[in-house]
Amino acid sequence: MTHEKTQKCLISILSLFLLSTEMLYAQEYQSINAIQTAITQFIEANIDTTQEYEIQLKKLDNRLKLANCSVPIETYSNDKQIEAGIFSIGVRCNGKQKWSLFHSAKLTIYINVLALKQALKRNTIISQNNIVLVKKSTSRLRHGYFTNYQQIKNQLTTRNLRAGTILQPSHITHPQLIKKGEQVTIHAFSSSFSIKMSGKALMSGSLGERIKVKNNRSKKVIEGTITKAGTISVNY
Repeated sequence: MTHEKTQKCLISILSLFLLSTEMLYAQEYQSINAIQTAITQFIEANIDTTQEYEIQLKKLDNRLKLANCSVPIETYSNDKQIEAGIFSIGVRCNGKQKWSLFHSAKLTIYINVLALKQALKRNTIISQNNIVLVKKSTSRLRHGYFTNYQQIKNQLTTRNLRAGTILQPSHITHPQLIKKGEQVTIHAFSSSFSIKMSGKALMSGSLGERIKVKNNRSKKVIEGTITKAGTISVNY
């Protein structure tokens, strides 16, 4: 055998040895990719995937040597439900060579919310032309948000707001339909009667709020619910 043929033969033998070693290694140790895939699938199975979301897993150390599980690996969470944020997912093998670990994951959920196109001054009615939908992570919306115009239609700003502001419940209020001191109509009713009389508002209020008014004739102070501009209802 020539030197060249001997060299080729040795290279072939070495290649076969390395390939068999890699196959043995793959069979001996659990795949890191398989663990991370199982974690991702577990998270997706326990969240609302109709929403836009992003899952980020902390990278597992490639030097991690876990026995190749003889049965499908199990994933679980100690939390009752998976919510946006950082949490840990458990992974375990109940095969011949048992092992377990916890792995860190981060879930981000995105939602389209209402934001202002331009700055608005206090006590301005917000119109549909004033707003735009923007995509935001729910973790940055801890003070509340709105997803459609009908939720804020005809409401007033409670303060000066800058362009780009994500609208929150504290930013808006219902306009006052009755002001303190003005004349109002009192609609008193029950299952057997319905009467309207005049009165004087002792408080200001918005739709659905309860305020005190004084009956102009009897001078009696009663409390009723604002049902529309200038009218309160009293149910007996």
